[in-house]
Amino acid sequence: MATPIFQPVPCVMVVGSDDGLADEVARGLPGTTHLRVAHAAGAVERMLVTRPLVVILDESIADADFERVAECARDIRAEVLRASMPLRANLEASLRSAVLGAERARAEGLPAGPSQAVE
Repeated sequence: MATPIFQPVPCVMVVGSDDGLADEVARGLPGTTHLRVAHAAGAVERMLVTRPLVVILDESIADADFERVAECARDIRAEVLRASMPLRANLEASLRSAVLGAERARAEGLPAGPSQAVE
């Protein structure tokens, strides 16, 4: 009997304290599981197990913490979005594009795309 391969549930992780952003993400991708994490250290811990397709960091996350989370996200081939105030104007399109990019990278064994600020 072959060893089963772990396939995580497709999900999106929102890191930070912006409740409004988390609500917008949930509305933008209603069929996807959403994880909320208040700080970078918790995001890194959970990311290794949950393997989200997209990690969105709000403006409350410091630059040094952003880099730590982004490095971990790249290791698991997740897309990283750094939210800014204009994000909400094109949030749904940005999320869908990031999910598709992450799924493609994982399926083809490619490295994750560059971290990006969404404006």
